[in-house]
Amino acid sequence: MKIRTRLLMGLLPALVGSIVLIATFLTLRLRQEMMDGFQQNLRSAALHVAKSTIINEQALQTMARELKLKTLRYVPLNETLEIDRYTQLAPVLDIEAKQIGHIAASGHIENIEKKFQNNLILVALCSCFAIILLIAILYLIAGRIAMPMQKLNNAALAIAAGKYGELANIGGSKEIADLANTLNTMSECLLENIQRLKENALFRERMYGEYECAMLLQHMMLQKNIDECTSDAFAVKSFTLFSDSPRGLLLDFPSKLENPKTLQIHIAEAEDRGFEGMYELLTQYKYAREIPKHTTLIFDRTSSILQSSGPHFPLFWSLDGKKFLEAKDRKIALESGDFFFLFNDGLHHFLKDRAIQDILAKVLKIFAQDGLETTFSMLQKELTFAAKRKELMEDIHLLCFQVLNP
Repeated sequence: MKIRTRLLMGLLPALVGSIVLIATFLTLRLRQEMMDGFQQNLRSAALHVAKSTIINEQALQTMARELKLKTLRYVPLNETLEIDRYTQLAPVLDIEAKQIGHIAASGHIENIEKKFQNNLILVALCSCFAIILLIAILYLIAGRIAMPMQKLNNAALAIAAGKYGELANIGGSKEIADLANTLNTMSECLLENIQRLKENALFRERMYGEYECAMLLQHMMLQKNIDECTSDAFAVKSFTLFSDSPRGLLLDFPSKLENPKTLQIHIAEAEDRGFEGMYELLTQYKYAREIPKHTTLIFDRTSSILQSSGPHFPLFWSLDGKKFLEAKDRKIALESGDFFFLFNDGLHHFLKDRAIQDILAKVLKIFAQDGLETTFSMLQKELTFAAKRKELMEDIHLLCFQVLNP
């Protein structure tokens, strides 16, 4: 049900009933006053005639016509007179102030009834006019309330349909204007929030897309090169833990060498994070391999000497001595079964040098004799457990090498 209909149905019966009640009260009051006035006029006429010096039938008739009375007659005291509410009596006194009779005056009640009916019609017409005017005023007031409410309803439906940011220009009372301003504020906030959500969704989609591409590119730069390595001088395993902002690590085994008895290992870390840093690293490495920041390991199969250069210096583990070996002038002689490890700056920042050696030694002392697969598996578990206890800010890359028969 519309608000206009509710307002009319709620207020109209009470107001119309009040008007009818007031009109009825005024009508009854008017009739009572007319009757009281009628009787007062009759009494005044009777008293006026009773004080006259001449009282006879002809004089009474003449006075009745002049006073517009129905009847006017003299009634002696010894005569019984039946009177009604439309007849008034006045005492007639003689010279000695003794009552000798009554003057009975009666009026035309038809005239009073006619005047009352005319007044009743006038009151009824005024009441009807007042009711019609009241209905019109209520209809206008309801319209002034209903129209802004309908506009607010349409604005709310527009917001529900997805038309965010559209402002509703609605006039009316202060309360309706405040409600319209609140609705406009809600629409603008919804538009802003949805735009922010869309931007965040696009950003996340782009970020996730770049992240997945970075993972794929990292696999090509690291694990794919390991899988394609055909050297029988050493075996290699790689372990990686990715952070939210990955930094690429490239591993390469050059196939075209001047000395066939020499094996080389190239490792380089991207300067920038994310996919762009990985792509830049791969591009620079492809066109300029002799970059100072790259680490190069040269293994001489004849002398079993490993020489390193660059920022990433490996850790060496003796299988027979069960301890780490120290290199002199960045050169070291390795035996069959020995291990050496390369890692990126992320692992160094995460555990520091001493902690890295402690974890490696903890595993190598027990599992190094079981070979690279077992050793690598246990190292992977140790590093994964350590990463769960501390937030990972950078990628962790660990390369495990074991020297085979030189």
